[in-house]
Amino acid sequence: MLTVVEAISLAGDRQKQNDDAFGVTRRRAWVIDGATDLHDEPLTGSASDAAWLAQWVSGHLYTHTRDALLEALRSVSAAARLEFLEKAGGMPQERWKWPVASIAYLEQSTEGVRGLDLGDCRVVALDAHGAAQSVGAAQDKAESNAARAAQQATAGQDEKPLYLRDAALARLREGRAQLNQPGARWTFSLDPACVAHARPWTLTLERPAHLLMMTDGFAALTDRYGAYDEAGLVRAALDKGLHELGRELRNIETADADGARHPRFKPSDDATALLLRLT
Repeated sequence: MLTVVEAISLAGDRQKQNDDAFGVTRRRAWVIDGATDLHDEPLTGSASDAAWLAQWVSGHLYTHTRDALLEALRSVSAAARLEFLEKAGGMPQERWKWPVASIAYLEQSTEGVRGLDLGDCRVVALDAHGAAQSVGAAQDKAESNAARAAQQATAGQDEKPLYLRDAALARLREGRAQLNQPGARWTFSLDPACVAHARPWTLTLERPAHLLMMTDGFAALTDRYGAYDEAGLVRAALDKGLHELGRELRNIETADADGARHPRFKPSDDATALLLRLT
């Protein structure tokens, strides 16, 4: 049985919407990280196209619990595309305006859990003996993003968050436009073909086991800030709770608001985590 221990979803900027989403059913769970809009006016009429996509996908996954994981994502992607085309009046010419998201999606299985991911969400599991396994975005992805942020930070200083500065924004748009094309990195998108690039995995777990599903904003505690290793983060979630870890995360970022120690494009990112028990 898959049950929720605790969940948290923190906005990176409390003056704006949260572009993350998550969901749980009796046998399945998911976390979704909508990629921050790089344009000023959302095309969907929502607070952001990123939030629209994350919430739309999350809500519609509840209607596909009888489908295989890949089929559920493919169906949701196709339906989301139709909805977006109606709202936006067509796909914008600039590919960097197309909404995309990262997702981790799992279900319980006889051996433990099986799942898939697209983008940079993470899943860390601790089995009954405390052995850790992880799937999702790799450490080198976080290090690469930090290096890019550090490079852009030297291109010009002003009071805007780095991702809103002209030079950095141009680079981010260039990178976003290259997603989901042959030979490039794939994320969840409005093209059902993206599902063929999802990474499938199975975690064999002796029960009772615990799983921590998270967007990269929460996984920063391990990947970017080195406050915990993967197993330690799950244990801390069990011992302290996700809300205490959320406070630790924001304290680290507040103390390094200018990104001098931990280069990053935004002072804080949306951070979502879902702690599950598998029995």
